[in-house]
Amino acid sequence: MAKTVNQRFLAIVFGAISALILIGLIGVLSTQRMADDLEFTDESIIRSLAILSGIERDFLLIRVNALYHLSYAETAKKAPHEATIRRNITETQSLLDEYQRTLVVNQRDKELIEQDIRLFKVYLAALEKVLHHSNANQREAAVVVVESEWKPAGESLTTALAQHAHFKEQFVEQAVQRSMQSGRRQTWMIILLTLLGVAGVLVAAYFFRKSLAATAQPH
Repeated sequence: MAKTVNQRFLAIVFGAISALILIGLIGVLSTQRMADDLEFTDESIIRSLAILSGIERDFLLIRVNALYHLSYAETAKKAPHEATIRRNITETQSLLDEYQRTLVVNQRDKELIEQDIRLFKVYLAALEKVLHHSNANQREAAVVVVESEWKPAGESLTTALAQHAHFKEQFVEQAVQRSMQSGRRQTWMIILLTLLGVAGVLVAAYFFRKSLAATAQPH
């Protein structure tokens, strides 16, 4: 009889410990998953937003310095602005390349960065014409290119970059929402398993006590 009682007691203890281990494992795994999701959001998506912001900043600097370039007649005054333009072109191309190689998250993102790159090339072609006429002090020819090619290309690129940034901001919000929803589901699962574990232990304890009472009755 003592052996049977011990076996039942050990079974209850084992069941309780198993339930606690299971709940703990689920908690650890859910926490790790949330941490991975947040790390992805932080390292990849936030980085991509920073790059898009950097592209917009460099593009604005290119446009401003091009206007300064046009406003001067002296080559010495044009030179510093053209140097700034060339530097920002290189930086923009580098950022676009980095984004395309490492930060695209889906097909739509891929289409948007390809559109950015294509429109930037169109803009650069118009910009080179503007700088050529400006360096030759061909102001009328430069104005024609500005109005017919440079400004429209700049507006198209500005719109595309804003569209891309908006897409990525929405993607961030969706990723955060998915992470929060996953966390809530895991929390409810842990609560449910905890309640089931407690109920299981109470039921096992009840039957254990009942068996003890039955065993203790005189025959």
